[in-house]
Amino acid sequence: MPPAEIVRDRRRSPLRRIVALLRPYADGEGGPLAAGALLSVGAVVLHVLRPWPLKWILDYVSGKHASGAVVGWVASAPTAGIARLSLLFVAIGVALAGAEYAQALLLNGLGNRVLFRFRAALFGHILRQPLAFHESREVGELLTRVVYDTSRLRRGLNGLLMKVFQTLALFGAILVVLLWIDVALGAILALGGLAALVAMRRRGPQIARAARKQRMKEGGLAGLVANELSSVRELQTFGLAGSAVQARFSARNKGSLRQEQKVRKLAAGLSLRVEILLALSIALALWFGTHAVLTGRLTPGVLVLFFSYAMSLRAPFLGFAYQTARVGRTYASADRLARIVERTSAIADAPDAVPAPPLTGDLRFEKVALKTPKGRRGGRKWTLDGLSCSLPAGRRIAVLGANGSGKSTLLSLVLRLADPDRGQILLDGRELHAYTLESLRSQMSVVFQDSVLSGLSVRDNIALGRPDASMDAVQESAHAAHISRFIERLPQGYDTPVRRGGELFSGGERQRLALARALLRDGRIWLLDEPTTGLDRATAEDVTAVLFEATRGRTTLWVTHDPELVSRFDWVLVLKQGRSVFSGAPDTYHAWLTQRESATVPPATES
Repeated sequence: MPPAEIVRDRRRSPLRRIVALLRPYADGEGGPLAAGALLSVGAVVLHVLRPWPLKWILDYVSGKHASGAVVGWVASAPTAGIARLSLLFVAIGVALAGAEYAQALLLNGLGNRVLFRFRAALFGHILRQPLAFHESREVGELLTRVVYDTSRLRRGLNGLLMKVFQTLALFGAILVVLLWIDVALGAILALGGLAALVAMRRRGPQIARAARKQRMKEGGLAGLVANELSSVRELQTFGLAGSAVQARFSARNKGSLRQEQKVRKLAAGLSLRVEILLALSIALALWFGTHAVLTGRLTPGVLVLFFSYAMSLRAPFLGFAYQTARVGRTYASADRLARIVERTSAIADAPDAVPAPPLTGDLRFEKVALKTPKGRRGGRKWTLDGLSCSLPAGRRIAVLGANGSGKSTLLSLVLRLADPDRGQILLDGRELHAYTLESLRSQMSVVFQDSVLSGLSVRDNIALGRPDASMDAVQESAHAAHISRFIERLPQGYDTPVRRGGELFSGGERQRLALARALLRDGRIWLLDEPTTGLDRATAEDVTAVLFEATRGRTTLWVTHDPELVSRFDWVLVLKQGRSVFSGAPDTYHAWLTQRESATVPPATES
């Protein structure tokens, strides 16, 4: 995505900021843009020419015309001349319709393609943001920005390309012609048009500010809907679907409605002002023009020509007023999108990062500290606080500790889903930042506590870490994870789409699919975050057996609360409040645990 200083500069006008936001995605669109601009110029010229045949016919019919080549030509052959001028009027109208049709195809297509590329880049940019970014935002809010804000930006961009610039060009061209025909009447219409433009200029920022607030409320409402629908089972079970949740939705919905009504009121007020200003200027010009015709200073044809131009400006100006309101919404959407685009991901490759060689998995944490996200702080500022320990390569390491002690955070740091605020993590003797993200993560197999599957097919979910894997390799991994029979019974087998993050599968089925994904990647380092939580005993034992076989000779960090598993590991790490309180072999751990428990037992007292 473009750097922040290009995209978001408060000193720039909103239009220039939109241009800066979208310019990187307009490569190769110079030809369609130039062709659309030429068609716009052609349409303006045809608009200017269209009323002239009517002027010449009316001047001839009224007999009040100045000497002129066209009127003289009509007078020499009245029937043929009027017929040809009528055909000319029709031809100009048909040419104008064709030019506007081609212009719409070219410029709307251009705007759609640019926004298509921008939306794809925006989605990828959001996916690359660190976990802290996603944890601090509602899913519905991000959905609103990726889908609805980009759609509004697309409509606004098409309106700018199709309506705004052409209306300004048409106003300038007609104004020049009117001043050439009659300075007084042209000046009246010019003053009315300029007053309308000033009204739009003043009201536009107000609409933009109101629209920005409305988009924020819409984002909050979308976030509420996404959160509540994800827990619809619990809401229906406990009878909350029609009470507190509905009341909260109604309150936010009313707030969004009030803000939307405010935006529409401002937009309607702008259209009303423009309509009144144009009506007054046309009425004033009509009075002066009629007087000029009666005194013989102007011909009826000139007056009709003048008012044809005046009325032809009315629709574009009202459309311009509508576009001004729409552009206000467009600016608001562009501002919201720019706030995301300007973010440079905190998790990125260092300038001097190199591809990681085959890793052995020797890990060392040196005074590592990581702040707890503000939204999750329960009185604790640090999730990890000065963690220091060494974890040997090629060992299965049990990571123990109470809830909230920092176990899952430890795995996130090794994966570089987050970076420590203080201290450093060394892998095979080099700091994690020394390796590129792709080369680091590609050597890690991961199974999370509650695996969420992507909305792809079953096959693509298993091959997520190795998209180039053959079908045979995918099936072998599924077989090793003891999930192949289940997949084969699905309606479309391995091509069955996974819906709603895999929620329609059982917990054991989701974990086995996640296990098949980890087996297919065959990482040199394995990170397992309570992979058997929530599974029945038989399934948990089966998954555990598969994992122990797969991690033989591999560095494995296995977060667990199961004391029966500890003796099967090669190493034990115990965390407490973000710090290491024990790191050593299992037999040493049992001795440490016994000593610790005896120290907490009060001494017996003599009776």
